[in-house]
Amino acid sequence: MTNLHLGVPPGATTQPIPVTRVVNDAKITPFHKQVFALCTLLMIVDGYDMISYGSVVQTLIIEWEMTTQQGGYLGAAALIGMLIGGMFVAPLADRFGRKTLLLGCLIASAAASLGCALSFNFETLFIARTLVGIALGAMVPNFVAMTGEFAPQRIRSFAVCFVCSVYSIGGIIAGLLGMFLIPNFGWNSVFWVSVSFIILAPVVWKFLPESPIFLSKLPARRTEFENVIARISPETDPSRVVAVEQPKEQATPIVEIFRKGNGLNTLLIWVVFLMTMLLSYGLNTWLPTLMTSAGYSLGSGLFNLVVLNIGGFLGAVLGGYLADRFNIKKVILAYFIVATLSLASLALTQNELLVNLLLVLAGATTVGTLSVIHALAAEYYPSAIRSTGIGWAAGIGRIGAIAGPVLGGALLGLALPFSQNFLAVAIPGIIGALAIAFVNMSKATKDQG
Repeated sequence: MTNLHLGVPPGATTQPIPVTRVVNDAKITPFHKQVFALCTLLMIVDGYDMISYGSVVQTLIIEWEMTTQQGGYLGAAALIGMLIGGMFVAPLADRFGRKTLLLGCLIASAAASLGCALSFNFETLFIARTLVGIALGAMVPNFVAMTGEFAPQRIRSFAVCFVCSVYSIGGIIAGLLGMFLIPNFGWNSVFWVSVSFIILAPVVWKFLPESPIFLSKLPARRTEFENVIARISPETDPSRVVAVEQPKEQATPIVEIFRKGNGLNTLLIWVVFLMTMLLSYGLNTWLPTLMTSAGYSLGSGLFNLVVLNIGGFLGAVLGGYLADRFNIKKVILAYFIVATLSLASLALTQNELLVNLLLVLAGATTVGTLSVIHALAAEYYPSAIRSTGIGWAAGIGRIGAIAGPVLGGALLGLALPFSQNFLAVAIPGIIGALAIAFVNMSKATKDQG
């Protein structure tokens, strides 16, 4: 049973209201839309920064005379950083606040992108991309946590999925800008766009509020908390709203996600993240190069990257809609099955129209699944350890993300036929389907109150 922390004015006799109940039952207000819009913008930044490398790797291989294996290592650099950021930096938000962490990471990612734009060899770009990844790896789980902590229960899965889905919008922008910028201004120009995202820092500082769940536990910030509650639910008396505390236990947050019978489910969720990220980041890194190796022009290969991410956006939005109306586990299982079939089917044709249609399906059920799996983790873990649970799942998933570019580079280095490449890429979809099939959502921990 949970305990209510009564951070209410002395002498108050009215029944306290748990903050989770206020958030869960709130009507959508302009304030909600403001928070969701800012998280959406930050996710577009993340999507652009990550996928933009896929638009420049072919040019770098030529200009710097690199092998595809070296290109794969560069693709993995940001993902190594995301592993570090997701596992060790993101959980700091549970102690210091989500807004502070998001603002710091936004500034850090822009600064590291400057290093990317000024890089002159493999080593300098590897270091700069790793630093970009650390910043982004800490941002993503906190977008998800903040969105979930502001969204009413009835739309939470959709809100989380929608915010995450615009990751693909960043990829679409990266592909389209790459088609124009690289031939005219060189590969560096793609990273200068990332530097320009620093202009969002004052916007985040002024308009993004702190999480109400986080503020509710800080008596020194009670006034700020009540102001946030008043904007979330204008009809609620904010002086009556109190924190919902989890039972005080000796276990640390990382231990908590394995306790109470959650160990196997946590491991299976990690496998789902691993396979989804392997597919998503592998395709976003190497699809243009894979297509050019089959005889397509660089422009056509970049257009295929755009098509993949259009599918990713549509699949993520659809996944959020389905997850709010059906069992989220079944939605993810269906996505893995369709991903496997569409990728395997790419091995059977080089008809341009059919290839693009299959890429829409593949993008919808690989890149699009990224947002749905984050919603799965957000639903499974309670707010007290939500950033930790999502951060560790996303961090472990980065191992698959790192493997995607590296294995893709090794695969291209083998110079296999076009068809065999896509048959190999379909294998992680089978593994992901098996993992999600065994996740027991009946053990999902819920916020009380």
